[in-house]
Amino acid sequence: MRRHDRASVLMLMPAGVLIVILLGAIAFDLSVVFLRQRQTSSAAGDVANDLAALAVDEAEFRATGTFQLNPQKAEEIGHRLLAESDIAKQIIHIDVRVPYPDTVQVTVAVRVDYIFAKAIPGAHHHTEVHATATAVTTSG
Repeated sequence: MRRHDRASVLMLMPAGVLIVILLGAIAFDLSVVFLRQRQTSSAAGDVANDLAALAVDEAEFRATGTFQLNPQKAEEIGHRLLAESDIAKQIIHIDVRVPYPDTVQVTVAVRVDYIFAKAIPGAHHHTEVHATATAVTTSG
């Protein structure tokens, strides 16, 4: 191996290390987004499940024996439960709907801040993740 060949390899080593560090930073930021997506999905599912029991219209149940959800009660309780969750500080939007008398649907949008992308000029510093969960009340 000639002397100038060793020098060119030596010049490529810092570039290779920089690429590995950059790819690691991208992987880390994407894992944070994936984690927040799972947390958001879990929170939406938990709240929908809780609302299927907590938002039942008791007067309707006592009068007819059927399970019907109260939309106002569902929205109020849903917002309160999500405000007490782990993701409360990052929540951008909450939508609690009762599309059918026995069904509740919870949609949550959460802001996720990147860790390493903030250091790259012109790169996005955050993203949004969305999760929707549906629960149905049944008797028995």
